[in-house]
Amino acid sequence: MPEQKVFINNDNMATFVCPKCKKATTADVHEYKDINKAVRIQHTCACGHSHTVLLERRQFYRKYVSIPGFYTIDGEDVKRPMTVKDLSRSGLKLKIEEEANLKIGDKLNVEFQLDNPQKTLIKKEVRVKTVMGLNVGTAFLSRDPKNPIDKAYDVAIGFYTFT
Repeated sequence: MPEQKVFINNDNMATFVCPKCKKATTADVHEYKDINKAVRIQHTCACGHSHTVLLERRQFYRKYVSIPGFYTIDGEDVKRPMTVKDLSRSGLKLKIEEEANLKIGDKLNVEFQLDNPQKTLIKKEVRVKTVMGLNVGTAFLSRDPKNPIDKAYDVAIGFYTFT
């Protein structure tokens, strides 16, 4: 049985759903929120079923994908191929096809089309947060809910990551 991910909310609560009886239970998990490694706990449901749960402390859910797209380095016009490897409302991990000497703090413009029925085109500015070989972790720079374009992208990405 695959490991279940459970997200910790802003109140340090997590909702566990039993894979056997589907009953949901919410519990305080504040003692795990500041641990800097993966936290797996055993959850036992009232029905007696016990299963392993991975507590996820991210602000937004991350969806693992493989979506082709392009990026440009801020100040350049050259579109370079990339593949979006995971996506959340706060950023994305991309895999570039060739070394580009990217550094933490660099700004990129990314462009890709979600594989949803609407084929939503996403164009966002991101800041490089991590570089591990050809894998680049980024954070979206603009997430202004008052800006209609940012709001539309945020809604589209938020909906996409939960489907």
